[in-house]
Amino acid sequence: MKRLFSLSILLMVFAGLLSGQEVITGLQVNVQVKQQASKVKSVRNNITPLALPFFDDFNRPTILPNPELWSDADVFISDDYAVYPPTVGVATFDAINNLGRLYENASEFPYQADFLTSQPIRLDSLFTTVPHKITRADSIYFSFYYQPQGRGNAPARADSLVLEFLAPGETTYNIIPADTTIVGNDTTIIPADTIAIEGWIKAWSSPGSSLGDFYNQDSTWFKQVIIPIADSARFYVPDFRFRFRNYASLASGSLPDWQSNGDQWNIDYVYLNTDRGMYDSVHRDVAFAAKAPRMLKNYTSMPYSQYRANFIQEMADSISLKITNLDNDAYNASYRYEVSRDNQAPFKFYDGGSFSISPFITSGYVTYQQFANPPVNFQFPIGNQDKVFFTTTHIVNAVANLERRENDTIRNMQVFANYYAYDDGTAEAGYGLAFPSAQAAYRFKLNTPDSLLAVDMYFNQTLNDGNVKKFYLNIWNDYFGEPGDLIYSKFGYEPAYADSLNQFFMYKLDSTVQITEADFPNLIFYVGWEQVTADNLNIGFDRNNDAKSNIFKRTTTGWSNSLYEGALMIRPIIGKEKVVGIPDSKPVEVLLIYPNPTYNGLVKIQLPSGTKTNGCVTSVFNTTGKMIVSKPYSSEEDFSVLPSGLYIIQVAHQDGSIVGRSKLLVNQ
Repeated sequence: MKRLFSLSILLMVFAGLLSGQEVITGLQVNVQVKQQASKVKSVRNNITPLALPFFDDFNRPTILPNPELWSDADVFISDDYAVYPPTVGVATFDAINNLGRLYENASEFPYQADFLTSQPIRLDSLFTTVPHKITRADSIYFSFYYQPQGRGNAPARADSLVLEFLAPGETTYNIIPADTTIVGNDTTIIPADTIAIEGWIKAWSSPGSSLGDFYNQDSTWFKQVIIPIADSARFYVPDFRFRFRNYASLASGSLPDWQSNGDQWNIDYVYLNTDRGMYDSVHRDVAFAAKAPRMLKNYTSMPYSQYRANFIQEMADSISLKITNLDNDAYNASYRYEVSRDNQAPFKFYDGGSFSISPFITSGYVTYQQFANPPVNFQFPIGNQDKVFFTTTHIVNAVANLERRENDTIRNMQVFANYYAYDDGTAEAGYGLAFPSAQAAYRFKLNTPDSLLAVDMYFNQTLNDGNVKKFYLNIWNDYFGEPGDLIYSKFGYEPAYADSLNQFFMYKLDSTVQITEADFPNLIFYVGWEQVTADNLNIGFDRNNDAKSNIFKRTTTGWSNSLYEGALMIRPIIGKEKVVGIPDSKPVEVLLIYPNPTYNGLVKIQLPSGTKTNGCVTSVFNTTGKMIVSKPYSSEEDFSVLPSGLYIIQVAHQDGSIVGRSKLLVNQ
């Protein structure tokens, strides 16, 4: 059993005493998964069996698995949850279903949660230059990397991650062949007498673990598992499949404000192919291994008017990138970044030159300064707009013709709107204070006097809304580096949820608070709450950005900084209430375009569910906004005539109303 009730209580109380009643917990609902799951459901059916090789490193612009490769949509694809992944982007397993909510069978005992099942794969024949029937001499191996917890919640020892192979047509008890072996010290070698039902045969599993224990055992953040597929009678078939699944469990049911998502696992670099071996653990791939960083020094987003008032000081001096080489050989590579505004042509170019990138297994991430820490020797142009966004595109290119090019490009979008933010919009955990009358305050600093109109807050949902308790919304000024006088306070607010991709809920103030030097020395202010119970309010906590020095808490004594690295998902609304995010009007639906990037120009375009396609027109725009292609809509398009670059693909009805729009990267 995962957590005995008495032990759970003791651990929580002890943790609270150590941290001044601060608590970190998981998430119940992933709204992004909930909204996107239905859009790709039809694409996952009736797929022609795939030919080898099978490969996915989960570098996708969408949050769900590639429907051409995977038949279900339980897991979450992102670049936020993993710690030091092989390459940017992983698939995350947790306790949430494909509608973004806790499974109906969720309990404090291990229960079956997410699945990630491959589409059918032709494991009977090869369709290379000389097509032939696959035999054991073709040496088929399956490999992947995995990590427990990541930036989320650690799966307990009784939880597990499981890999299974499908022997189609077998619906009776089957025996694992004795020659099934696995590379990896902490994985489970499946004995020859293991039994499977309905053709799904257990090939590997790992018990739950904290990330710290996982790293201490083998000195690696991600472990690669390599498994031979040698049973030709059972698996060398035209509709072979494999699947990952996890077992999860919740905190004790007597603590409803704690019952939320957790037990995360991350997997990456799933690879099935012939001509491999037990020690085929390297890959000809030079790639980015982390998400694109922001160019601002202090915030992930801020009002454009506040940026204009002190734009030079708001820019970072340099940024940090993680670039890796997964091969045994060094490769000469180039790196550059470019910056564009509102999808227009780039206005800023940085060229980091060339450098020989050594293998990660011997030298780690690239440390060459022009690649690893390029300077930010520019400012975002200033103007009079209320909102604007800039996109920074980072590109690394190896001279050699490598196997993988999917992770050569990463992007960061810098939004200037009407709010301040330290977070990136994705909560990996939840934050709360487990003490009645406890207070939390979040520090911000203006560059010029302005008006505080409202506060956006993102609260994680818990099972049966166990964290919905009324609280005071407070505004303080500064007193020698900590919250000072209470300028605004009102009771009656409670956690609420905005069911959209913009997950924040706006809490309006009864009256506008003017942030001026008279009442707010140095234009520093704090927003936060005071609770009246000991319940964990469970506000979103972003573990990819560290604003710990700006988070303050007070329980029975004075103010002190948080002990946890991360950023609260609290955003004060400054100046104009209407201007939040991009764009002004109702958000345009995102088209599902795959593969993206495309390396031959051939793509499939999936419209939102229920869209009538009669009379629809597909248009292609370049980054300056110029239309370069317009044609009747088809679900399969050939854009091979387009030069390499970034394009906007838009589908519209005959009356001009937009069905959807997405970016497409062409790398030919």
